[in-house]
Amino acid sequence: MAADLSEMELPDVRRRVRQGRRLALARACDARPGLRVHDALAGWGTDGLVLAALGCRVHLSERNAEVYRILDSRLRAESDRLPRVQSDSISWAHEDARDRWRTGGHFDVVYLDPMFGQHPKTALPAKRMQVLANLAGEMSREMIIELIGNARCVASSRVVVKRRARVAAFGQPDWQIRARSVRFDVYLAVPCCSSD
Repeated sequence: MAADLSEMELPDVRRRVRQGRRLALARACDARPGLRVHDALAGWGTDGLVLAALGCRVHLSERNAEVYRILDSRLRAESDRLPRVQSDSISWAHEDARDRWRTGGHFDVVYLDPMFGQHPKTALPAKRMQVLANLAGEMSREMIIELIGNARCVASSRVVVKRRARVAAFGQPDWQIRARSVRFDVYLAVPCCSSD
């Protein structure tokens, strides 16, 4: 399914950035200048852009080639237009996040925004999310739980997982930050991985 930025109204990064550290995403990640964040399931890159504009050093990974094509176009345009985003504070790659972790990526926070799956209400989600779902597909619960476990070995501080506000968490988060329609589940890092 081909898609183009012009077909979709993507979230306004500037409006979110104006909320600063009061933003639920910022509180969940403990966003601050210099914080190293890996947006491991980047999608359209909105949350990664917001974190970069708040001073974090963000790397975005997207494994789906078509999604990455749109992500790359958006990030090139948006990172130039956002005055707070420095050229060395944001990077992105067409890759599986786990490959980045295996080759020595070092991050304070790993941020995961998996597809939410079937919407519980009859109304369809926004077109941008329908397009993303059609292109990237949905990860199984088991895959996401495994990804969280791997991420907790990589992050030096925490793993943050974005969820719908009223759905079950993956395992037992250490705490949660609630927004109007979404929730951020926070899992503290664990020293569980040995070097190969």
